[in-house]
Amino acid sequence: LAVHPGVTDEIIAARLANRMERQRRVLFRDDPPTASYLIDHAALYRCVGSPEIMAEQLGHLLEVASLPNVTMQVLPAAACAATQGGFLLAADAAFAETVIGGYVYTAEETVTTLARLFDTLRAECYRASESAAIIRNAGAVWATGASPLTAAATAETA
Repeated sequence: LAVHPGVTDEIIAARLANRMERQRRVLFRDDPPTASYLIDHAALYRCVGSPEIMAEQLGHLLEVASLPNVTMQVLPAAACAATQGGFLLAADAAFAETVIGGYVYTAEETVTTLARLFDTLRAECYRASESAAIIRNAGAVWATGASPLTAAATAETA
């Protein structure tokens, strides 16, 4: 949120508050939807903020992953179509985000294409239990201040 040119502390605070409120309204409501998240392994080791913030963020990911309606999986750090940008899928729409904004797609062909891509990516991911161990290990690396570049966890070491 802070890396965009010209962004102010007020804009950062407002964007963060909006994101957290959306997350609360969706994931922590009385009857939350089923949600599946795929996280690029490399993102676990890309410092955003400070090591302390990274450790907290990864702890929060584990909290969300433990919700009964959530499946969270780590996508191995390898080249794939998802490294071009993130996207969200709903029953009949998709949202794709770029560095300058996002766009909602409702054309059936586009939504179907993204759904197929999601299924393909999910097939390449670590199992949910392995993914949780990878996230936990990454959080431990950040919490101790060890170099994330030399201590990256894999499924075999998780």
